[in-house]
Parts: sequence; C-alpha cells; structure tokens
Amino acid sequence: MTQNDLVIDRTIDAPVSLVWRCWTEKDLLSQWWCPAPWRAEVTALEHVPGGAFDTVMHGPDGEEFAGEGCILVSDPERRVIFTSAMKRGFRPQPSDLPFTARIEMSGRGERTHYVATVMHMTEEHRKQHEDMGFLDGWGAAIGQLEKLAARL
Repeated sequence: MTQNDLVIDRTIDAPVSLVWRCWTEKDLLSQWWCPAPWRAEVTALEHVPGGAFDTVMHGPDGEEFAGEGCILVSDPERRVIFTSAMKRGFRPQPSDLPFTARIEMSGRGERTHYVATVMHMTEEHRKQHEDMGFLDGWGAAIGQLEKLAARL
C-alpha cells in the first residue's frame, strides 16, 4: 500500500463462491455496484484480461454517470483487478479519475475475507476520490454485496 491507495478490508458473511458470482454475473453486479438510492446498469462485463467492465450509474434525480473500464486480471474466487484508465482490449482512454482497483477475496469457511485496494496515480487523484465519498460509497456497496450474496 502507498499513500495514493484507498483500502477497505472487510469480512463478508457469505462464502467466497457466492461473492465471486456477485462480481462475475452482470445481473448480480448491477444489484449491488452502486450505493442506494443510486442504481447500476452493467452494460458490458467480460471477466478475461482485456475484457470490458462498462457501467452506467443512475442517480435518484436522473443523473447518469457512464464509465468504461478494462479487466486486467480475473482469478476465480481470488481476485479481480480492473482499471478506469483503459477500456476493452487494453485501449488507453482519458479519465477524469484514473485508478486501478484490486479486489482480493479468500474463503474463511462460510465467510469471505474481502480487501478492495484502489490505487491512484497521484495524491490529488486519491484525495479527489476520497472527497467524493469513496469510503462511504464503496463501503455501502460492499454491504449491499454482502446482503445479496447471503440471499443466493
């Protein structure tokens, strides 16, 4: 971890196999990716290196925020690494907030140890993400992930 990273470390009350499904199935990912009252539309999800990770976030007042990303690593039931600095096919793209996220998960019986590390190029980008409510927003989304996985 460096000074430009933001980290959330949690234990999720669901087995790693179900947490993984929530990350890799479009219809499940769309149910937890945005903290309520926002909702997510997952427009493309290809869990292969160079695969698309494209979403549209819809706000309660009609706001929309579209984002294209690229899956860098998809290691079943262990980790997902994706970036906003590239799109499908490892194609570079401009980004107002470039980051790379490493999601690590490991089974602990019927629970999952879950660590989200979001790495930024600069301290300014990290601060921008933090000021946007990263800890609360990503924390709420992980809580939604836990509730969804527990229902599967």
